[in-house]
Amino acid sequence: MDAITRILFGSHKGVNVLGHDWDHLIVLDACRCDVFEYVYRRVFPKAAEFKCIMSSASSTAEFIKRNLMDHMNNYLREKLRNTILVNSNPVIDHILGTKLRELFYDYVPVWRSYWDYSIGVVKPEDVYRVTLKVYVRHPDKKMIVWFLQPHYPYLSRRFVYVSIVNRAFMNRWPLIAQHHKAFDNNLLWLFKIIGGLLKKGCLYDGIPDKVVHEYALQKPSEIVKAYVINLFLVLQYVKKLSEILPGKIVITSDHGEAFGEKLHRWIPLRVYGHMSRIRTRSLTQVPYLIVENNITQHEAVRRALKYPVHLFITQIKDRKMQEPRNTSPHIGSYGDL
Repeated sequence: MDAITRILFGSHKGVNVLGHDWDHLIVLDACRCDVFEYVYRRVFPKAAEFKCIMSSASSTAEFIKRNLMDHMNNYLREKLRNTILVNSNPVIDHILGTKLRELFYDYVPVWRSYWDYSIGVVKPEDVYRVTLKVYVRHPDKKMIVWFLQPHYPYLSRRFVYVSIVNRAFMNRWPLIAQHHKAFDNNLLWLFKIIGGLLKKGCLYDGIPDKVVHEYALQKPSEIVKAYVINLFLVLQYVKKLSEILPGKIVITSDHGEAFGEKLHRWIPLRVYGHMSRIRTRSLTQVPYLIVENNITQHEAVRRALKYPVHLFITQIKDRKMQEPRNTSPHIGSYGDL
């Protein structure tokens, strides 16, 4: 099946950010670069550096396979042995299983204790809280912090009609994650392609039928708004982490998100969500933001120990927070949907 990908999109290696220079790596699941660029300046006006990079994958499962299972060098292995993974995405457990304990100094599956079945996700404030607890216990270790947002479901009450109806779509993942399964399932990939074509006449994965249905009703702007607000909400907690964790913090993503871009210039099929092995720009171009926090480890621990106060203030602000007035950026080929 990789041969089909190469024929359609050419060779594509992408960047393995795990091997880059960072003290803490924050992953925002399914975050496309152009939307991030539109939003991040409101939250990080003084960030050290921003650029778009090309991910090696277009889904979480593929990202894990290509970066943590294929072609790992000794440098990366040694680096991960000094790194703690704080993770809210059950897909990672589904792919790696017990190998997670072997790869990392410690593994903290936030989703096991904090999965909110009422909406079908781990909320960003829970990832934030657990991350601070972990840092206080291990201030000398590097961390990878994996948030599920801006990935569906949408947290804003404005779009609860989409998320609540389809919460079973995400709630199946904690159960699936209990059973380890390797990524290379070409037959399943073909079934997803065929199923999408038969159901909706397009390619989609990572989002439920209801969301695709919203696009079919020619309401893509509403889904884009929901996605942008999800990103804005999670960045509030990423910002707080960047003010507490010391050193060089890199904020990136495993893959992007498609809003209906064409599969190929010669193939007019629309793509939604994030299907593996699809190499469109919207799916492989991800953000890479560097934030420097030049404080001592002692000061970082002191700030982290105040997390109950941080969390209380954050919750109050979130209840009062007004969503961005303009949540409809011009995104790639979105204008021709």
